[in-house]
Amino acid sequence: MEVGFLVWVVWRKIDLKGKQKKIKFQYFEVCTLKEGNHKEELYDLLIWIEKMVELDYEKRKKEIGGIEGRLEDIRVINDEIYALNFMRLDVVSDSYKVKTNKKAEHIDLADDEYIGKNTVVLYDPGLHILMVQCNRGSYNVPAMESYINVTNDEISYIRPVKHDLNIDQCLNEKVLKLDVRFSDIRQFRPQKSDAFEKVIESCNDWECVTAHLELGLGYTKIESMNNDTIYCALEDIKANTENVSSAKIILDDDKKATVYDLLDNFEDDYITFTVPERGELGFEFMSDKMYEVYTGGARARIVSHRE
Repeated sequence: MEVGFLVWVVWRKIDLKGKQKKIKFQYFEVCTLKEGNHKEELYDLLIWIEKMVELDYEKRKKEIGGIEGRLEDIRVINDEIYALNFMRLDVVSDSYKVKTNKKAEHIDLADDEYIGKNTVVLYDPGLHILMVQCNRGSYNVPAMESYINVTNDEISYIRPVKHDLNIDQCLNEKVLKLDVRFSDIRQFRPQKSDAFEKVIESCNDWECVTAHLELGLGYTKIESMNNDTIYCALEDIKANTENVSSAKIILDDDKKATVYDLLDNFEDDYITFTVPERGELGFEFMSDKMYEVYTGGARARIVSHRE
């Protein structure tokens, strides 16, 4: 009897914690082309935000490319960062409400009702940076860009923030892992790396076209792979990008391990949220967590890339 009670208590404690959900966030610059010389410059999205504050929900709603949506919420965090809640409005409902002792009921929508799927965004007016939630089936970046332009008098565009790897770092920092996928290893032409030469010779024996090379330290106490060998390999990867579908490296500068994408190294972050059972990730709760991550390190990283 006592054992059964203890098991129930432990189960109940875990149940109350809710479900863990890891969400990706990507960073973008808001840009525009200057009239006259068409020179690119950063765009102040506050011009648009101030216009949207004056509109009611009905006037904010727009249909673009067959997709309806609107800017749902606007809030300011600590008088410096703007939090925006974009909502995609779907008229097709594939959801059901189910009770334990009754037949499932389809959730029907009235003419003025929608299924809403949101995307939470932070805007830093000081740097003209957006921190965007990557959310499947919701408002993505192209849709958001189109919505802003349709509801604004000026044209702007959203460009991903990149932090390209200076391969000289590989000579000075600890190399923990190299992961390369070859789309056509037969066309890969190494000029610097003897190690790649040996890999290609082996692949030729197999008569393969694609290949996946993953090299790392695992759980050993070795601090770094061979820096010179890695450096030569990266030089060859950068010279043969048309034959490589993916290339990532993990470096450790004694402060933290950082993953670099050698092809498309976009600035991003991941945040793990606890979703309450039968509840939601609220806009204010999410934007507060995003603010902590952005001001706690991401903003400094982006500033360092611009310097």
